[in-house]
Amino acid sequence: MSINQINNIAVNEIGAINNISLSSVSEVINVGYSAPASFADNYAASKSITTGLGQTIRIADSNGKFNFTHSDAYSISFWVKAGWSSSLNSNIHLFTSSVDPYVAYGNLIRMYYNESNNRLYFQYASSSPTRYSQNFWLMHSNGGQYAAAYQASGLGSGFWSASNRGNVGDDDFTLLTICKSATNNAGGNYTKLYWNGTDMGLGFYANGNSNGSPNMTNGDRQITLGSNSWTYAKSGNSAETQFNDLSWWNKQLSASEVAEIYNNGARMDLTTHSAATNLKGYYKFENNGVDSSGNSGNPFVFSGNSNLEEI
Repeated sequence: MSINQINNIAVNEIGAINNISLSSVSEVINVGYSAPASFADNYAASKSITTGLGQTIRIADSNGKFNFTHSDAYSISFWVKAGWSSSLNSNIHLFTSSVDPYVAYGNLIRMYYNESNNRLYFQYASSSPTRYSQNFWLMHSNGGQYAAAYQASGLGSGFWSASNRGNVGDDDFTLLTICKSATNNAGGNYTKLYWNGTDMGLGFYANGNSNGSPNMTNGDRQITLGSNSWTYAKSGNSAETQFNDLSWWNKQLSASEVAEIYNNGARMDLTTHSAATNLKGYYKFENNGVDSSGNSGNPFVFSGNSNLEEI
């Protein structure tokens, strides 16, 4: 069969091209192709260093969209860019969720950094009476049970701060992911913490540190970034700390699923994640505080000097 001009003509039958048999090939040249849209991630939530309700990043009422209790499996993941100095000597709350926002242990779920001891804490608790389960990961010692956290964080012998961010992804953000099983225990045998895509090990308590057995209740939860949810204490003493791409999931994510979120340091659209059906809340902070999970969670509200900033 003869072909006179291969460019810009319709070809109905070509016997073989490179030994591949083809039939009814239409317009071999100049076939249109649309590349998938890239993931836009140009903004982050920036928490004011000022204390108080008027300086918060929070959801005043989560409308029952974050109703995990002591017996649920769940995961919480977010990117954070440290803005505090290494001399704060206090707790820096990163994520807090509580049913009773003005009670310190009011059906609480929280992640915070104890700056004076260089420890990352995860804790959940119930009140009346106060009962909690918690664990922490120490990051400046490369020995024994602490070695995994030391190597994952990359902080060396120094503490985590704006001047020592350790291992980071794009734009100097670190991904933190806590993954809890359905067991009512925050010990390292049941709860995993990841720095970027790396498991930080068992933590200090392999079997958890508990004050009684938490008995949390369901209800609408207040959620805060960069402060606690009862006194709204500030999250630093230097520059504002930035947060990005907060997500929560109704399962204990696996190591490979956390690595997928980390995506070699490049933030991704989590609605395309392999476990997206388990995604219950997703806040990209792309110049707004809306939920992108498809579950219609209430939006984040920014108060005072807390705002959205380009990154």
